[in-house]
Amino acid sequence: MKCHRHIIAILACFILTASAAPQGSADPYASLTPEQRAILKPGVERYFEDQLHEKWSDLWEIQDQTSRLKNELLLGNRSAPDMSREQFVRAMKETMGIGYPQLRSFKLSVVNPDNENFIVFGCAKATRESWRQTSLVMVHVKIIDGKPKFDLFEMTPDSCSNK
Repeated sequence: MKCHRHIIAILACFILTASAAPQGSADPYASLTPEQRAILKPGVERYFEDQLHEKWSDLWEIQDQTSRLKNELLLGNRSAPDMSREQFVRAMKETMGIGYPQLRSFKLSVVNPDNENFIVFGCAKATRESWRQTSLVMVHVKIIDGKPKFDLFEMTPDSCSNK
């Protein structure tokens, strides 16, 4: 699984490099249709606003409760039922920045289609206990009933630069 994630990270760096435009002129949503952009742009902004400002109650509404999320937040209980808003908020408060990295800053690079889903890439600073990292971050997004649902973000080992 680690090899798979590393390949994805390398591919993401290639995509970011290939899609790079002169400073300040790149549109991170350029590869999307107008309809996709209308759904994803406010969702992406909301997701990272919620992450950065620890708005866990709001994040609950757009967070896809995948088995990976439950594994991280519920200490390995991948098959748990979906969490209520209160359970989710409590789990986020207990986990973010302690067991899972907490985002401290984020700069969007690109949003790309991925089959029938999407992948958001950007550069982020994150902390966890005494650990600090600035690197490429990605998050997978599904559209369910016309609304974006976000998986947990992933920090990659790949460095990034704020161009």
